[in-house]
Amino acid sequence: MTDCTAVVALEMSVFPFMVFLFFSSELVLVSSAVYNAEMPSRITALSGSCVQIPCTFEVPENELKNATSIFGFWIKHDFAFLSSGSLVVYNGSTNMSTAFSRIEITGNLSQHECTTVFYDLMNNHSDNYYFRVEIQPQDWKLTYQNPINISVSDSPQPLILKPTDLKEVMENTTVSLSCSAEAPCPKHPPTISWSNISESAHITTQLQEKSDKTLLVFSNMTFTASYMDHRKNISCTATYPRKTSNDSTVETTVMLQFLFPPKETRITIDQSASVSVGTNVTLTCKSKANPSNNMTFYWHKRGQENHLDLGEQLIFTVNRSSGGWYFCIAKNEHGIQRSEEIELIMAGSLDQSLIIGCVAGVSAILLTFLLITLFLRVQRVKAFTIMETDVSDQGQEKQVKTIYANGGFESDAELEMPKDENEEIDFSTPQITTAQVSGQETVYAEVRGPGTEMNQDYFTLE
Repeated sequence: MTDCTAVVALEMSVFPFMVFLFFSSELVLVSSAVYNAEMPSRITALSGSCVQIPCTFEVPENELKNATSIFGFWIKHDFAFLSSGSLVVYNGSTNMSTAFSRIEITGNLSQHECTTVFYDLMNNHSDNYYFRVEIQPQDWKLTYQNPINISVSDSPQPLILKPTDLKEVMENTTVSLSCSAEAPCPKHPPTISWSNISESAHITTQLQEKSDKTLLVFSNMTFTASYMDHRKNISCTATYPRKTSNDSTVETTVMLQFLFPPKETRITIDQSASVSVGTNVTLTCKSKANPSNNMTFYWHKRGQENHLDLGEQLIFTVNRSSGGWYFCIAKNEHGIQRSEEIELIMAGSLDQSLIIGCVAGVSAILLTFLLITLFLRVQRVKAFTIMETDVSDQGQEKQVKTIYANGGFESDAELEMPKDENEEIDFSTPQITTAQVSGQETVYAEVRGPGTEMNQDYFTLE
């Protein structure tokens, strides 16, 4: 039976009861019992990296209980262990790898686990691979029919970014974006980064297991929707380390689109704010909003109850009453916003506020000047005021001016002169004059006769 190919990889020594069917000279062995190995049907690996194959298998429980040793094998291309078209790339009994730099079974075979890592993959490693188990001492052997197809690529798998549509997200609500990247080699998983993110963004990243037991890197970003992020492109980038000169990257982008009421509403004018009569003026109301295709604009002038016009632009010819403050109101289905006022100044007319400011400034200067002048006058009056000294002599007040004959000192006392200027003075009688200075009374005595020298004596009375 060497020319026969076994379709079901059950060794004849396993089950004593089998049915032999002949189809086109091929012998088909059909067993009354079927055992499976669970693994993904297909996995994509990155060249220069590794790939981990999640794997579990079924065997009779009594075989594992009585086993002294269990060996795992991996066969490339053909499940027939002894077929000329097959290649045993890993032999668990000898721990040898063929065509690969290294293959490692990381699962516990005694616990039905056959998870395996293939290292340093190259493009020519793309093929179907079958798992085989051998149990001693019973010599129970089985090659499982369901293979895993390993496809080796020079580029990583595309990223998955969700959600892809944010058109119905309202401003100020919490937005959640997720980016996932395949991790065929969990020992060297990709790193995920975000670009152009919002300031309020919070990011968490973790390694997750999919339903087929393969792994991926999952990154989740949450932030608060803002009109400032509207139409912003958010990018997610995965970087895969490889045993090559360069790492490999893959990127995906989503555009943020939020709903929000008018923002940053303002007025622009097509010329200077100072205009003359007869000039054509165009005022434009600008505002950010989404949706913006159904926005309404209202034009107003300060002091007027009703709005002037509707529309994004206000166009008119200036007359003498056109000067004043203008503003606009932008409205969409989510809200309204009023702009700042803009003043239209008539050429040749002064701004009322400017006039008031000038008058106030001039008045302040004049008032300051008057106060300074008044202060200086008061100081001059004080400087030239004659000091009065209170002189007391037995209850009588008398102003005396004392003159020192031999000095330049002059007191505040006033010298008493004779009432009659023609009255002759008798020099034969001593003339005595008294003055009180600093609490002392000084008596001057002067005697002078004709042809005699003046003799002056004075004494002081305490």
